[in-house]
Amino acid sequence: MTKKSGPKIGFVGLGTMGGQMARRLASSGYEVTGYDVSDERARQAAAGGVTLAASPAAAARSADVVLSSLPDPAVVRRAYLGADGVLSAVHAGATLIDMSTIDPDTWREVAAAARTAGVDALDAPVSGGPVEAGNGKLVFLIGGDAAVLERCRPLLLTLGTDIHHIGPPGSGLVVKIVNNMMSMANVAVAAEAMVLGVKAGVDPQRLFDILSTSGGRSHHFLKRFPNVLAGDFTPNFSIGLSRKDVSLGLAMAARLEMPVPLASAVRQVYEAAHAQGFGQLDMAGVTRLYEQWTGVTVRGSAPKDRAKPTGG
Repeated sequence: MTKKSGPKIGFVGLGTMGGQMARRLASSGYEVTGYDVSDERARQAAAGGVTLAASPAAAARSADVVLSSLPDPAVVRRAYLGADGVLSAVHAGATLIDMSTIDPDTWREVAAAARTAGVDALDAPVSGGPVEAGNGKLVFLIGGDAAVLERCRPLLLTLGTDIHHIGPPGSGLVVKIVNNMMSMANVAVAAEAMVLGVKAGVDPQRLFDILSTSGGRSHHFLKRFPNVLAGDFTPNFSIGLSRKDVSLGLAMAARLEMPVPLASAVRQVYEAAHAQGFGQLDMAGVTRLYEQWTGVTVRGSAPKDRAKPTGG
């Protein structure tokens, strides 16, 4: 495909989400240079048209916009502030857009360092999973300067359909964290309720069909539990990531001296699932924990393609 005359893109983090986004940008005509610590993920990105770099700095050196999708705050800090990080090489006037789910304070630290270097920065966590990342249907929650967002809007609309400007740096991450707290809680209580109903004698498929039209249903119940019935726990958004995101919410609440007893209980469900070896399963894999505790199995005849799970 002919390359666009638009901004050159650096992309740091070519995993489950980042790899899909980087390949979509490349297939849409953008010149994309990417980096990942995993050789396998880097090769997959290269097969999709991404030019590979040896470090975050190398990915950023000629970029007008640097995008990142990384697993946790420590990795984000190293990728941007480390000796071979983005800010050691990116040119003044460039823009940083981080799509990771991390704590707001970490990104504010990066944004402050960027500002000193004459570089703009947006926190842009997303709602949606790998499917949406690949087909351009993500939802962006943006923190940062509105004028910078408007300059980057055409690029972001290659990856998403909805862009919400929340406010100053870090505010997009605040909304993302509380959204994910709600998502993890919805899945945990749905797993608990489904296993309880089956333990009490109701057919799993019949129970799902009724609950999916009743007042207790949620977005994630409708999206994920057809796969639970099919025994498919492919990690579109894993229990491991769920633990991390609920922990981010608890840490934010602790800084604000706000009690969050429900979120604390939800975290323990995911911690227990992880301790039992389910950490690499999809977040709805917490159902396996309750199945283990009760000796019943929640399986039915719901087709796997009835609903496609999305991320947090």
